[in-house]
Amino acid sequence: MGNVLSFSRKHGKLAKSKNTQNVQKKTEPLKYYLPNFITDTDIMVMSHFFDRYLFQCNFKAPIEEKLTSGRCKVLDVCCGAGTWLLDMASAYGSSNFFGIDLCFVFPTEIKPENVQFKLGDVLEGLPFDDNTFDYVHQGHMVDVFTLDQWHFAITEIIRVCKPGGYVEFAEPELATNSGPILSKFYDALVELSESRNVKIRMYDNIIGILNSTISVQNVESKKEVISLGLKKGGYVGNEYLMIHNEFFLNVPMPETLSKFMGLSEREYLELYKRAKNEVESVFSPDCEVYKIWCQKR
Repeated sequence: MGNVLSFSRKHGKLAKSKNTQNVQKKTEPLKYYLPNFITDTDIMVMSHFFDRYLFQCNFKAPIEEKLTSGRCKVLDVCCGAGTWLLDMASAYGSSNFFGIDLCFVFPTEIKPENVQFKLGDVLEGLPFDDNTFDYVHQGHMVDVFTLDQWHFAITEIIRVCKPGGYVEFAEPELATNSGPILSKFYDALVELSESRNVKIRMYDNIIGILNSTISVQNVESKKEVISLGLKKGGYVGNEYLMIHNEFFLNVPMPETLSKFMGLSEREYLELYKRAKNEVESVFSPDCEVYKIWCQKR
């Protein structure tokens, strides 16, 4: 989905989970309305490794040489569970990695020495000086930010990047050629999101924002496609379907989207079972995942 699987961030008080990670209480007011409870951390991890498999890499910007040299300072904005950062830090042990997110779903103690995490909200301004990082990454925020917030977040990401450095965005798109039942969920999600000025399909918008920003150059992108479900997509498509299912079934999506669709939560869950069967038996929607990167002047 357009995030067939993105994971939104929320403000709120913090509580200890069974695995000692800090998570937000579900009763707190939401800044963003989609899932981001402790159960989502598994989905975040799955999504990271899915993306890495699909692209056969963790990034597309031409920073390999600098990462390997050990002179690279990297920031992951809205880092979530920190899986991308931890993977990168293990691969490039002589470079330094920083992650920032609204809530404590990232590790605070058991982590490589070259990784640091801190709480922060990009929409309130990144707590870093101008021209601090060689490479700034952000992923899976497509169903979180409004268009105005995207403009602000991109401006902040570019601000903290060094001249000559790179910024990169990694996002999924809504599946195309979906069956009539699954399309009901997609249509409702798009309409609900647009009522908040959130665009689920952001590829062209991100490209447009970057191309209109005079402080960046060499805007490039890469898309990969996977068929949803086992029927056509094989085991990888089946893995993606599992992530897709968790997005639509994880709290608070059934409550949020069922009301918008005019369904009870029970009816919503029953209809989604039919949508899943539709994917597994008849239709094989094609899902795009993309990376967009550019260089700061």
